[in-house]
Amino acid sequence: MSKITGVIKKAIYQIPGGIHPTEHKSISNKSNIARLAPAKKLILPLETYHGDKGQLLVEWGDKISAGQKIHTNGIDRLANNTHSPYDAEVIELADKNFGHPSEFLKSAICLQTLSNQTNCSLQPINNYMQTEPVELIDRIHEAGIVGMGGAAFPTHIKVKSNSIKTLIVNAMECEPYITCDDRLLREHSKEVLKGALITAKIVAARQILFGIEDNKPEATTELAKQIGQYQQQCQKNNQKTPNIQIIVAKTKYPSGGEKQLIQLLTGLEVPQKQYPASIGILVQNVATLFAIQDAICNGQTLTHRLVTLTGDLVAMPGNYWIAFGTPLSHIISEMKIDTGKISQVIIGGPLMGQAIEQTRVKPIADSEIPTQKSTNCLIFNAEKKSRSTVKITNGHKACIRCGECEIACPVSLLPQQLYWFTQSEQWQSLEQQNLSECIECGACSYVCPSEIPLVNYYRFAKSEIKYQKSRQKKSDLAKLRFENREIRIARIKTERNERRKKTAEARKLAAANINKDPDGKKSAIQAALQRVKNKKEEPS
Repeated sequence: MSKITGVIKKAIYQIPGGIHPTEHKSISNKSNIARLAPAKKLILPLETYHGDKGQLLVEWGDKISAGQKIHTNGIDRLANNTHSPYDAEVIELADKNFGHPSEFLKSAICLQTLSNQTNCSLQPINNYMQTEPVELIDRIHEAGIVGMGGAAFPTHIKVKSNSIKTLIVNAMECEPYITCDDRLLREHSKEVLKGALITAKIVAARQILFGIEDNKPEATTELAKQIGQYQQQCQKNNQKTPNIQIIVAKTKYPSGGEKQLIQLLTGLEVPQKQYPASIGILVQNVATLFAIQDAICNGQTLTHRLVTLTGDLVAMPGNYWIAFGTPLSHIISEMKIDTGKISQVIIGGPLMGQAIEQTRVKPIADSEIPTQKSTNCLIFNAEKKSRSTVKITNGHKACIRCGECEIACPVSLLPQQLYWFTQSEQWQSLEQQNLSECIECGACSYVCPSEIPLVNYYRFAKSEIKYQKSRQKKSDLAKLRFENREIRIARIKTERNERRKKTAEARKLAAANINKDPDGKKSAIQAALQRVKNKKEEPS
């Protein structure tokens, strides 16, 4: 492959820990990308990345067109815009379940689909290489693009850094079952490369590194072909190009984690509690770059994404373009999945995703849990899988102190110690042990012989620490208010005493003057009578 362009290299660095779960990628990576028929009802979230409600731009009963903005950002532009995937009508504004394990409800807008047409609602930017970065960033923001590797952080915020030297494209896709990035590179490498070049232009990066695992040879070959053609064209036109390389790494989970990928490709480590930008690196997912070029070159807002539909119950597994807000019930119906055999649906990958359990009260076949911008995979299995894919247990055994979790941890934490501190609710000790650095990859849970769901404990601990800090912040604020009130009361009391003291001194001085001067006595009496008169004349 290296003879094609000379840009393919092997990774020479390693990351600590990691595991090698069964991949199950061949189930869905053999067929071409298809498009799922639109659902009659779409459910789109209104809450933004940081929980702010933002601003709803439509009302109940409004008819809206495909690509129209229906919800915009909230405070400090940190949120992302939401657009309608199709021509639709607003039929409901309510709180809906979006698949969080707590079943916490979020504000949502429900649309009734009126057509299956998708339109480009923005004007394409043809000369993007001569366009100012600010204008490109505004387009990314307007199109509602977020990180589509899972975190869904607003992309227009992430690309604002002006100290980036290297753009890393995350094409690792290390988690089992998921193949949407693989197929996207096989069929749309040119578009992904164009998105990478646009992003590199925005942040002024001089180097572009594509990180990909060695289990995706077809995607690697196609990407190398597109890079070679681009370089030849630039040489022909005497144009300068960034240094573009494809770095192939051995398959290992979780090599696709942001900090792990940086270490694997460059040998650099991101300092604790800092972002990659602090060392001059920006990481973007393959699907995010595709969305960036689609918004800038085609004027397309982000309303669909490529989702892997897989599992032993899926008759036609593969990767499908699916509109945001599509309910699970519609996907199950379109894919002709036997609802009587479903035990659970996993949203995302088996190690970091969320499992939706089948119950008599809440059958999955009737579920309105919708796809979102972060939904990259849906796994439909007949049975809850063993540890070779995803561990689902009703209980666990005691920790035997084997140390396997520590060996598997890619962040070099002490999972066993974190587990004990969580059980004993030692929140401060957990912070001292850098719990915040845990990426919740699930490698520790995967290797645990006692089948302890360690990640669940860490998630609980993180939320509890956040809650404790919130309570402490409120307590500190209340204390500050109380102290300010006491200071204010003391100041008022002091000022009152000073006024009384001055009044008393004035009276003493007046009395002394009266004794010295009889005329002064008469003047003082007249002044007192005048004050009484003035007081009576004042309106009550």
